[in-house]
Amino acid sequence: MKKLLLVTLLLLLSMTTLAQEKSLKDIVSEHRLENGMRFLMVQRDGAPMISAGWVAHVGSANERPGITGISHLFEHMMFKGTHTIGVKDPALDDQLRAELDDLRNQMFVLERENRLKVRTGQADSMADTSLDSDEMKALREQFEAVIEKQRANIIKDQFDQIYTEQGATGMNAFTNQDMTVYFLRVPRNKLELWFWMESDRLSDPVFREFYSERDVVYEERRMRTESTPTGKQNEVYNSMFWRGHPYGWPVVGWPSDIAAITREQAENYFDIYYAPNNLTAVLVGDFDQAQALKWANQYFGQIPRGKQVPPDVVTLYMPLNGAFQYQAEVDAPPSTTLSFHTTAYGGEDHPALMVLADVLNGKTGRLHKRLVLQDQIATSAAASEDSRKYDGIFELRANGKSGVDPDVLKAVLLEEVEKIQADGISAYELEKVRNNLAADNFRRLEDNFFLAIQLLYYDGLRDWTSMETLMDRVKLVSREDVQRVAKKYLQAEMMGSKLYTRKAGGEPEDPALAEFSDEQKQMAKQMQSQLSSMPPEKQKEMLGKMESMRSQAPPDMQAVIDYVISKQGK
Repeated sequence: MKKLLLVTLLLLLSMTTLAQEKSLKDIVSEHRLENGMRFLMVQRDGAPMISAGWVAHVGSANERPGITGISHLFEHMMFKGTHTIGVKDPALDDQLRAELDDLRNQMFVLERENRLKVRTGQADSMADTSLDSDEMKALREQFEAVIEKQRANIIKDQFDQIYTEQGATGMNAFTNQDMTVYFLRVPRNKLELWFWMESDRLSDPVFREFYSERDVVYEERRMRTESTPTGKQNEVYNSMFWRGHPYGWPVVGWPSDIAAITREQAENYFDIYYAPNNLTAVLVGDFDQAQALKWANQYFGQIPRGKQVPPDVVTLYMPLNGAFQYQAEVDAPPSTTLSFHTTAYGGEDHPALMVLADVLNGKTGRLHKRLVLQDQIATSAAASEDSRKYDGIFELRANGKSGVDPDVLKAVLLEEVEKIQADGISAYELEKVRNNLAADNFRRLEDNFFLAIQLLYYDGLRDWTSMETLMDRVKLVSREDVQRVAKKYLQAEMMGSKLYTRKAGGEPEDPALAEFSDEQKQMAKQMQSQLSSMPPEKQKEMLGKMESMRSQAPPDMQAVIDYVISKQGK
């Protein structure tokens, strides 16, 4: 044991030394344009590809009832092109978009009557077409006819094609509660292309295919939430835990809101949250910084600063004032999740909560050892600390073996919490966690792409410099700190618990999925569903793309890709 402690201490010291040699403040150069847009630049010689991206400091928490899902909708819309990209006849495109807006406004007035019928029990859903009057039916026909004209005038995926033809790879984006991030890798001799393309879609947005893309998002919601074994139930539980808080609605939005968002609302939202003073761009790779700054001013500098300052998110978390338990029958194995309110990102107790989660988590963590190896009542068990921009949540989860009572899982999870509250953690556990976190921090500084993503992510949360200062704070966490936060936040009398039992006669789960998290299972099933709907030649092409991207994906995603590929081959 002493030898192991010595080795881990030496590892920590070596990692700390390396991190100090490559401190973020030493390698990141920050610049602010006159319009308020910030650029973070990291020059690294020799890399043929530059990792580039930008973060809009807006997520689902910035929305309100009526337009939930609009931030995620923008993630889709930003790939549709500009007035000059993605369309054959720009003038015709302008005309068709105006016609669609007019028709949609007329339909919205009639939908008021349909909403009243749903609210008064005369219908179950706004999707019930039997509600439509003759006038609404005629408007729908006109609307679809204009949509078809618009599609005929579109050059599909031209924005992506331009990048791909010039050697760029990995163009993608993600939206969460606090931010929307866009990123890709671009050849170093095509960096100016990135400045032109990205500034063009920010300064010249058209929201092309806006109404049809809402249907795409609605379908995405159906696949990710409504068609998964636990998606609808998880959504209910989340809204209960975050009652009254913006984190209470899903990032993808409520169905009724997605269907009702107008292009005018989208334009107003864009003007506030996609203004340059609400954006941060990142470049990591081999480039000339002086030239990059010239291009930044030339292309992004001409975008005017936003006229309205993004409003504050003022709603605070409402305490549970007691414990609640949500139970449901699902087409999945038994499982239990325990949820506790904690602190926003960067809070006083955030570092200690990170350490607490790592003590409980992983193959060598307390939860796996107890529930999976010792008691053998679960196929997997984990803990997570999720400190977001405006608040935080700490969760313990266990996926039970067939026939195990979720109440048993709950009792054992709480026992492990109570042990830490009563006795704290060992010096060995603390050192192990510090080493793991230090190693993770070192690795993310080494890889250009992941460094770029991390800079964007942490800037979206608070400020990119916190990426390093947070790790400095973790090094100061003591055993007493971990025990203290366990007592302070993980109180059973102020806890939400989610207990799932398998429906009688439900379809048995593939044993190969036993070690997957709920999110991994959802992704695997979604990818399988998409592949099964493709013709054989398209399936082969998609499987090839999945194999080629595997090495660049995070470990959790690699496991999902491996599973899908293995099943598709059978």
